[in-house]
Amino acid sequence: LIVAESPTPDDPLGGDTGRLLDNMLRAMQLHKHPRVYFAALERPAPGTEASTHIPATLADAVSTLQPAMVLVLGHVAARAALGRTEPLGRLRAGPHQLAGCPAVVTYDPAFLLRSQDTKAAAWADLCHALALVRGAGAGST
Repeated sequence: LIVAESPTPDDPLGGDTGRLLDNMLRAMQLHKHPRVYFAALERPAPGTEASTHIPATLADAVSTLQPAMVLVLGHVAARAALGRTEPLGRLRAGPHQLAGCPAVVTYDPAFLLRSQDTKAAAWADLCHALALVRGAGAGST
């Protein structure tokens, strides 16, 4: 399950950010996997807080979909999904659980487009996420 903020929730994979996310998934060989799901979070209006229902809604999605892991893209999505307020660097470093499912936090594609020097760190996060997925698959057979 991929959780990300999207400037266009109706078309979360549109534009340059969507193409980058598709390329990230392609590099992990997950771009056409039938068990990859996307949850787009709409950016809250300036001066307002994100919905307090997001963690419960995502917990329901995790319960229904039973993903091997949750990949959380970006600071806004991490705060909303995990209910945490730490900086993104700290959130990236720690292990997380979302409704009992392992979660990995990394940079969102829009940030990666603006900050090319963070792509290597994002790739390391994706490799960690993929290792979790592969480990979960091996444990269930």
